[in-house]
Amino acid sequence: MTLALAAIAIAAIVGPTLGVLVAFTRSRTVDRLSVALSVATRSIPSYVIGIVLIVVFAIWLDVLPAAGCGEPINYVLPALTLALPLITVSVRITSASLKDVMEQDYFEFSRLKGLGWCQSLLRHGMRNMSIPVIAYHGVQLVYLVEGLVIVETLFAWPGIGHSMAHAIFARDIPMI
Repeated sequence: MTLALAAIAIAAIVGPTLGVLVAFTRSRTVDRLSVALSVATRSIPSYVIGIVLIVVFAIWLDVLPAAGCGEPINYVLPALTLALPLITVSVRITSASLKDVMEQDYFEFSRLKGLGWCQSLLRHGMRNMSIPVIAYHGVQLVYLVEGLVIVETLFAWPGIGHSMAHAIFARDIPMI
């Protein structure tokens, strides 16, 4: 669960931040790129993302450990493996929600009252934009628990997922 909570924390910080930036760029190219990244990362299995991260950061760059548990640096690759699909979809949800809020009458009225962009965004935009983003991250906790089985095995983390994978390979029916 600590690994799943670390992934949710990363996704909850990075995703909405990038989503706000995407919404403010108002560029079709950036919007289409975020859609393509969202579809790509969501359709790639977590073990492929994990292997790519291991190859890049542990083998080529040699900046992060490929496996292990217990130290804070050992959380980085497994948490990123679980968080990347969540981040890209969170960017899409945040940007779509913020674009929707900016088109609403109450947001335009706040601008007509004389509030600046930042004040309108903080007072009216963020509250209304955050509802679908928080709901998305809450539902995705189930997705993370499902993905933990493979990620724990890939990164040699001790846990229920790791034990379950070994039980499946050993055909240990009572353990499964």
